[in-house]
Order: sequence, then structure tokens, then C-alpha cells
Amino acid sequence: MDNDSPTRTEQEPEFARPWARHRLRIYVATAGFTAFVFVAMTVGVGLGLIAPTLTADIVANLLFGIPVILLPLVLLWDAPGEQRSRLDRAAELTLFWLPYSAASQIGYELVFLIGHPLGLWEPTSDPGWKWLWWQYGLADTRYTSGNPWTFALEVVGVVTGITVFIVWTRLIRPGLPLESRIRCLWLAFTGVAVIYSSTAVYFLAEVGSGFDDIGQGPFGLWFKFIGENLPFIVLPPFVLYAIHLQVDFLTRRAGVPTAVSTQSRPA
Repeated sequence: MDNDSPTRTEQEPEFARPWARHRLRIYVATAGFTAFVFVAMTVGVGLGLIAPTLTADIVANLLFGIPVILLPLVLLWDAPGEQRSRLDRAAELTLFWLPYSAASQIGYELVFLIGHPLGLWEPTSDPGWKWLWWQYGLADTRYTSGNPWTFALEVVGVVTGITVFIVWTRLIRPGLPLESRIRCLWLAFTGVAVIYSSTAVYFLAEVGSGFDDIGQGPFGLWFKFIGENLPFIVLPPFVLYAIHLQVDFLTRRAGVPTAVSTQSRPA
């Protein structure tokens, strides 16, 4: 019998709360620490308490960049005695990735998108409250040069990121009806695929230009442009497969009552 058959007798996967406590604590703590560094640097530079130097740039990016890059590895850390099925892991990967990806799209791209028509991204040595976005624009100058392709990717990223986040808020509901969960998973699949396609265009366009738009030398290229974006390059195919596993399982399970009803109906 197929291990993922809806008629199996073992415990059903937990699609809405698949994480163990230690993993959830790490997710929340990392998000909190990252937000603290973001806010501290933005406020510090905005108030003139921290100078927007390359040293501050490197230190801050190491502080919030390394935890964000390594955070997906927490998914592999089982609690003592914990036995997770393939579907349990698939559900946790999906519920981890959707807000992780959406936060990046909304947090970065939205402010860039709003700032373009307002003229906020003109070259400057005193970014003020714009430091968080300005410092990334030093590494990828397309964000501060009015590049129309980047603007288009920002629009797609923001719209899709908001959609993905809304879908996530529904998927974490334990009482979500089966059919609704399947529909939300399909929306999530579409959103992840759209963002991944945009990511591919974002990187391949720069490869095609010979990395002409990348500044800050090796640090800008290897840590900011590649390192901090590494999870968004590597993980989406696994997320798409994880969503596929859930949709496949839930769709077959949704069909069981109908099949049983049809078989029990008198001729």
C-alpha cells in the first residue's frame, strides 16, 4: 500500500501545526532578532547615532544576514524521539517558507516600489531612515538607477508576496476545511512559482550583463547579491514539491467519502 494513502491507519499529518516547540522557538527568536537589528540600524542611522559606513554595513549584514541564511536548516532538526513523515516535513517547509518569502518581497520590494515615483533613491551619502534599502542598493545598483526591469519585478514581487502571506494566514488555521486547504495550497504553489520565476529573471539578467550593476566588490557580490539570496535560489523547488505532496494526499483523501458513498448506493 502507498505510504501516503488516505486509508492508512497511522496518525494523520498535522498540516496546520507541524513544527516542534524547539523549532518554532528558533523561528520566532530569529525573526525577532533580525527585526531588532533592522530597526536599530534604521533608527540609528536615521538619528545620526550610527554613521552609514562600509564597516557598519558589513557588521549589520553579518548580524542579520547569517541567521536568515542559516534559518532554513532548522527544518532538519528533529526533537528527541520525534518521528516526522514526509508529509509532516512537507507541511512545515511550506508553512515556514510562505512568510519567509513574503516578508522579503513585502519588506524590501514594497519600499523600493513606493520610493521610485517619490524620488527616494537618488545617490546620497546620508540615507537616513532609508539605510536598510539604500545599503542593498549599493550592492545592486539596479535598485537605485531606475532600472525598468527591476521596477517590474518589484511590482510582481509585492503583489505576489501579499497574496502568499494571506494564503499562509489561512493555512495555519487548524480548522480550515479540506477543500479550502487544497485551494489555498494551489494558490501557494502559484505564488511560489511566480516569485521563483522573478528571482530567476533577477539573477539571470545580471549574469547576462556580466555583473556590471554589482557594487561593493566581493562583499557585495558574494555575500549580499548571492549569499543573502541563496535560500531564495535553492529552496523554492523543494517547496513546490512539498506543496505537490500535500495537494496529492488531500485531494485523494477528499475523494474517499465520494467513492464510499457511490459504492454503498443501491443499484
